[in-house]
Amino acid sequence: MKAKLFFSVVAMLSLVSCTENIDIELKDEVSPVEKVVFSAFMENYAESRTGISDYPTFGYYSLFWTRGDAISIYDGRNTAVFTTENDKSSFAEFVLSEGQINNEASEYKAFYPSNITVYNQKLPETQHYVKDNVKNFPMYAYSQSKDLKFKNLCGIIQLSLKNGADSPIGVSSIGLSSVNSGMSGEFTIGIDGAAEVEGTGGVVLVCEKTVSLSEFTETDFNIIVPQGEYDPLRVDLHLADGKVMQLASTDKVSVKRSGMTRIELTLSESSYESSLEMIPVTEADVDFTDR
Repeated sequence: MKAKLFFSVVAMLSLVSCTENIDIELKDEVSPVEKVVFSAFMENYAESRTGISDYPTFGYYSLFWTRGDAISIYDGRNTAVFTTENDKSSFAEFVLSEGQINNEASEYKAFYPSNITVYNQKLPETQHYVKDNVKNFPMYAYSQSKDLKFKNLCGIIQLSLKNGADSPIGVSSIGLSSVNSGMSGEFTIGIDGAAEVEGTGGVVLVCEKTVSLSEFTETDFNIIVPQGEYDPLRVDLHLADGKVMQLASTDKVSVKRSGMTRIELTLSESSYESSLEMIPVTEADVDFTDR
């Protein structure tokens, strides 16, 4: 029986008025694995996925694999890339795409996306905006068989933005950072399965096309960050007209592995007039589900 354990949602309400290339090492003593299939699913038999569903069900967002997803698999000596043709499914089978690993290794380590490897264990600084979704949510699996039970390495900060100004507001990119906790760069994996970043680097969500904000409904920007308490959370909104809105939380913003923290902001002209606008945030009474 599959457990329905997905992303839990923590609401953070704002009252502001303003606001790689993969290095693949090949050895002579490895067996080709063109016909070997690795099965990928989530821990505790929950549905394993890499992009979030459109709407929460019972307070949870689900994840799903998409066609073309690639994972890196390490056999203790070498790394290979495997891809899947499964699409929007709770289970995926991955076949060899590039490189070679031992078909009978005693253990395997796997990462998603495939540009994360044991030789390149880094969370990317740059992310790409996907409407109401995420792209390449980092996951890790350790297995002594070809059944890979992936665990989420990070959580999500969901910025829910509304235009409260008299003129149009278009977002071209969003930067997140915090002086006390890193969001990108080299990481280790804690005993709870969460990524622990060693540095203090931030992340940038890039919009390939300008995203216009509505005055009637919120527009959600989902940004992947490691588990942590960001005190304060810095938000740099880069707009299509070249202006930058610099915001900071007045309280710590908490993110948990497999959790989504939501922040609602209404932007207005006064956001342009201050070099740093403070964001008051309050945490809603919603519990996270452990995974």
